[in-house]
Amino acid sequence: MKKTIIAVLLIALCLSAVFASGNTVKVSVAPYGLQISTSSASGQDPVKSRYGFGAQAIYQRDLISGVYAEAGLAWDTFLMPDERPNFTNLLAFAGVGYEYAFSEKLSGDFHVNVGTDTLFYKSKVSETFTVKGGLDLNYAINEKISISVGCEGVFGFSKKSATDYVNYRVIPTLGVGYEF
Repeated sequence: MKKTIIAVLLIALCLSAVFASGNTVKVSVAPYGLQISTSSASGQDPVKSRYGFGAQAIYQRDLISGVYAEAGLAWDTFLMPDERPNFTNLLAFAGVGYEYAFSEKLSGDFHVNVGTDTLFYKSKVSETFTVKGGLDLNYAINEKISISVGCEGVFGFSKKSATDYVNYRVIPTLGVGYEF
């Protein structure tokens, strides 16, 4: 019985790949980023990064009339002031977006995602619930390849003991996409 189920799932996967269209893989870099972390604990002021950089990889699947679903993985590192250790984030996310074509070559899109952000700071690891949204401007080099420039806002929320933590990030992006 298990072999039959596995065989049916493999056949369905192969057939869906044959008839699939509108799949895009995007890779982008963040040449600059800003992070602000706040805490509700008394005596802790917000901490603002000096500089940040990162990268992300995204898979998008067209649904209907410009609407798409996406999932991805993003990594960012932020250099902190006053000789503090670097702050690193690893974000796994999924969400939806909408792309609007201005012309045959130029389009814009808006996307919103939710995910789990793993934060690394001072040899400690913590998880936060994260909301991520952004705007991109895309230029099609040809039918398969496009380049993009955009900006994303990332908001992470966590509660440890009786203290609330919020992590804000603003991340400009430069990317390339491949549609298959």
